[in-house]
Amino acid sequence: TTLQQIVDRINNAQDTLGDDNDGVIVASIAPDLVSLLITDTVDLPTGNLKIESTAANPDAAGDLGIVADVAVSTVDGTRLIAGLNSVLVRSLNGGNGLNGNLTLDITDRQGDQRVFTLDEDDSLSDIIALINDSADLVDVTASINDAGNGLLITDTTGSVANNLIIIGSAAAELKIDTGGTGVDANTVRSKDLELRYVSNATTISQLNYGRGIGTGSFRITDGQGNQVIIEIDTQKNVFEIIQEINGQANPDVDITARINDTGDGIIIDNNQATGLIRVESISGTTARDLRLEGQATTEGGSINGSFEVEVTLNASDTLNEIIQAINDAGIPVNATVLNTGTGAIPFRLVFNSEIAGKDGDLLVDDDGFGLNLTTLSEARDSKVFFGSNDPTKATLIKRSSNTLTDVLQGVSIDLAAASDTAVTVTITRDTKTIEDKIGEFVAAFNDSIQRIDQYDFFSVDTEKRGVLLGNSTTAQIRSALLRTVQGPATGVQSRFQFLSQIGIKVGANSNLSFDRNKFQEALDEDFDAVVDLFTAFQGSTTTIEQIAPGVTVTNTTQTFSELGFADLFDQLLEGLTNSIDGTVTLADESIQRQIDLTIDRIETFDDRLDRKRERMERDFTAMEIALARLQGQQGALFSLINNLALSQSSLF
Repeated sequence: TTLQQIVDRINNAQDTLGDDNDGVIVASIAPDLVSLLITDTVDLPTGNLKIESTAANPDAAGDLGIVADVAVSTVDGTRLIAGLNSVLVRSLNGGNGLNGNLTLDITDRQGDQRVFTLDEDDSLSDIIALINDSADLVDVTASINDAGNGLLITDTTGSVANNLIIIGSAAAELKIDTGGTGVDANTVRSKDLELRYVSNATTISQLNYGRGIGTGSFRITDGQGNQVIIEIDTQKNVFEIIQEINGQANPDVDITARINDTGDGIIIDNNQATGLIRVESISGTTARDLRLEGQATTEGGSINGSFEVEVTLNASDTLNEIIQAINDAGIPVNATVLNTGTGAIPFRLVFNSEIAGKDGDLLVDDDGFGLNLTTLSEARDSKVFFGSNDPTKATLIKRSSNTLTDVLQGVSIDLAAASDTAVTVTITRDTKTIEDKIGEFVAAFNDSIQRIDQYDFFSVDTEKRGVLLGNSTTAQIRSALLRTVQGPATGVQSRFQFLSQIGIKVGANSNLSFDRNKFQEALDEDFDAVVDLFTAFQGSTTTIEQIAPGVTVTNTTQTFSELGFADLFDQLLEGLTNSIDGTVTLADESIQRQIDLTIDRIETFDDRLDRKRERMERDFTAMEIALARLQGQQGALFSLINNLALSQSSLF
């Protein structure tokens, strides 16, 4: 998390044999206070001091600026801190920096020329200062452009005799290359320098515009239709998310996750030249929070989870069409129209960040489209000094909101306005919230009783009965709930022992009623007694039990001398729902056994019916055969009789 923790991690490490570092390799903050210093204390070294990343985390040593393989005893790492209001040059171009291209050649419009050699370990403000400090040689100034994402080079000669020329290998990397002929203009504005702000070390809480990502799962389908499900729950940073994706269980899924080229999100590459990869949410909002949900737009293409969004506008777009395009882009920005009511063009386009504090700072680059944006309100965190009139002695508290909810436990502080003098904060109890929570408890209790009544009832008029009418478990649960809510708190000796004393009573249909006025009166009379009534807890645990003289066994038993209603209900519900011997669990198992037994009996009856059917079918078949034979004999007899009749007629 911090450089000091990295230093401690190295100094307290063990070697591959399991032996403690014990001062052999010493890490410290370098004298320049912006880099790490690694010192090898071996007296008679026989090889180089070698610092490299591991296969499991191939970027760690490089990100720390200490990669080395040198025949010296110390390695002074590269700069890790840019300074106030600046960034490291190495962080530009998605973390590629200047790629070793360090020459910058500027010729002003008067014809004066200066060649600069840049240092990739510098900050962007160092480059600006280097250019501005050479005003005696070349009349140009450097500054941050209007969008805040690149450089602006301005010619200050006032001459139009020549073009402004910016060339050199670094000019292309800084996106201010004009080519050898230059430009007939006094300014050169760079494109987005693509500052890397997402790296392997970026924590989950920093993602999604500082809002973090939720836990959940999503499905990745590669170009060939192979699928894998990714679970995001215990991961702490981007590196672990990428590991989870790349280490997926299905080796047939041919994709690779990495930091994208612009350093502002995770990208999932399709390793096949064909097919459309797809990411679908299964649970939670993780895929959407990572901006990975969806399908690649081209065959063999990737899914880029960049947190920078490009909105395509046309010169013919109306103001409403521009607003619609921005609001449909899926970013936490709300575009609206402001009607000033003055001037020839009273309507103005306004962007509002949906994220509070400094994390909601908007960086909008219209790339020359002509929106002519002006900052109306800067994104700021609220800051307040606590504990002393003297800021040097006070504690600085900073939050993204003007409401402080986590400074003092259970206390919410609203910052209404700035003040040059100390303000005394009076802390009062939020009894309204307490009252609402008690109301939620009463509603939950009544809901439980009503759910029982849905299944345990008998209607005299319709003679309709519930499926659990007469069920002993249902009656036991109802009785336990009512007994607990009407009984006293265990061992509580303060002013109130019963819920009825503070306005919670059992009424019609066994439902609770909540007299809020009486509850407030109880809070006013004795706040601590009301607290004890719900939260009192005093217990002891016995682990050794003597079962005979000189014979003891380990038998963990927990007893309670004081229990408020919160823990009384907690224990009641635990006894009802315990997965091993809970009342509901045992009843469920009993019902399941009855169901299983009934199913077994049905299967037995089915077998008996099948056997009886087979026997009857055999008997029926035999009868059919016998009947057919009888019919055949009957036909033969009829034929014989006919023949005899003919014979007799011929004789007479």
